[in-house]
Amino acid sequence: MMNAKMPAPSGSRHLRDDRSRPNPTAPAAHRRVDGYAAPSAEDRAVAAALAVIAAAGFGIAARCLDCGRPITAAASLARMRGPSCAARAAAKEAGR
Repeated sequence: MMNAKMPAPSGSRHLRDDRSRPNPTAPAAHRRVDGYAAPSAEDRAVAAALAVIAAAGFGIAARCLDCGRPITAAASLARMRGPSCAARAAAKEAGR
C-alpha cells in the first residue's frame, strides 16, 4: 500500500505561500545590505512613461556619439554608443 501525503487542512498556518519566487525558502533577491536601493520616484515615473510609450507602439532612439547612427538598445542608449563603436572604444582604451 502506498503512503500518500494528505493535503493540509485549509485553516492551518504553514509557511508563507509565496509563489512569486522560484524557491520560497530562499532569501529575497534584493536586500538593502547587498547594496540594493529601491527605485526612486523619478525612476518609477520614467518606467511608467516608457510603458506608455511602448504601449502606443513607439520607442526611444538616439544617435551614436561616434558615428551618428541611430541606436535603440537599452545598453547602447545608456552608453550613448552603438555596439561596434563601443567595441572600438574599448579596444582603443585597452591598447593605451
